[in-house]
Amino acid sequence: MYKINIGGQHVTITDEIQTYVKESIRSLERFSDQITSVNVNFTTEKHDTHLIIAEAKIHIPGNDIFATSSADRQIRDAVDGLISKLENQMRKHKGKFLDKAHTGNQMSADTPEEREKQDEFNELAERGVIN
Repeated sequence: MYKINIGGQHVTITDEIQTYVKESIRSLERFSDQITSVNVNFTTEKHDTHLIIAEAKIHIPGNDIFATSSADRQIRDAVDGLISKLENQMRKHKGKFLDKAHTGNQMSADTPEEREKQDEFNELAERGVIN
C-alpha cells in the first residue's frame, strides 16, 4: 500500500473531498502496482481566489509523474481533470515500461570476444564439424 498526502493552501479540504481524492487516486492502480506515494496539493490563484489549482506527484521507483489541473470554484472538477492527466501519463509510462520489458535492450550485451567465439561456433556448426 502506498501513502496518499492531501493538502491545501488557502483551500479547505473536507473529509468528503479527501475521500473523493483517495477513491480517484485508487483508480490509477490499474496502471502500476509499484506506486509508493502520492502527494496532492490544492491552491488558489493569487489574484483569482475562485480558481482552484490541483497538483499531484506520483512516485514510482525510477520515475516521478507530475500533473496539474485547475477549475473554477469546484474542487471535484479540478480533481477529475487531474486524474485524467495522470491516467494519460501513467498509460504512457506503462507503455514505455512494457516496451522495455518485452524488447529488452536492442544492443547486444556480448563483448567482442564473446561475439567472435559465437561466430566461430556458428561457422563450425555450418561446416558440420560440430553437431
